[in-house]
Amino acid sequence: MRQLSLIGFHESLIESSVATLQQYEHRDYPYYGCFSGGKDSVVIKRLAEIAGVSVEWHYNVTTIDPPELVLFIKRKYKDVIFNLADRNFFTAMLKKGFPTRVARWCCKEFKESKPPDGSRLIIGIRAAESPRRAANWQTFTLNRQRRGEFVCPILHWKRRDVWQFIEEQNLSYCSLYDEGYKRLGCIGCPMSGKKGRERDFARWPRYEVLWKKAFAKLWELKHGTIGPRSGKEWFGSAKFSTWEELFEWWKSDESTPDDICQGPVELFV
Repeated sequence: MRQLSLIGFHESLIESSVATLQQYEHRDYPYYGCFSGGKDSVVIKRLAEIAGVSVEWHYNVTTIDPPELVLFIKRKYKDVIFNLADRNFFTAMLKKGFPTRVARWCCKEFKESKPPDGSRLIIGIRAAESPRRAANWQTFTLNRQRRGEFVCPILHWKRRDVWQFIEEQNLSYCSLYDEGYKRLGCIGCPMSGKKGRERDFARWPRYEVLWKKAFAKLWELKHGTIGPRSGKEWFGSAKFSTWEELFEWWKSDESTPDDICQGPVELFV
């Protein structure tokens, strides 16, 4: 392993991450690097450079990404490949319904990488982010869906480790962090909660307009429809009188897990 001149930082943590990347590098093809533009992505990209491994970095465009994030990647990480979706988010929403904390079809369609089968992916997931991640992920994890593998070089890093590494390495990061954002996700993401969505829509009002237009169109398409298998009326029109009421409910997070269910997927595909 090459000598690391990172005095004052957790050398052993970095050495372990670098060793992980070197250990699992494939002889015949490069890593498929999953780059989101967030702080963790910035770190794993730099670690891969230190490790001297071959990586092709990819960014999946969701079409509701913060403009500042997209611009940051284009300016600072010009080698990152932008993977464009087959359709924009709001077009997909008219087919699949509005996303919720439970029905997160959007993550699978837009956020998750779509590498060739057998690819070995580098991802910036960290166990400290949630108990579920800590329980389900290992440094080397099989990707059974696509017959490949995930390599997680910073799985055991804490947030403070990430920021200290960024400072030590003098790495550029998205300006939204300096505005108080802890995580950078899609604008209006259900996982950000009521306060998060309100903050997003105040920061990017044009996107709230797009969300509202999509809810209005979805209401027009699905209002009063009956599920062919369930025999039940579409969730929105069964619970609310207007699309505006539905939108405000969705934005408020006042629902219970049972209420979140929009009904059978068959209504939206």
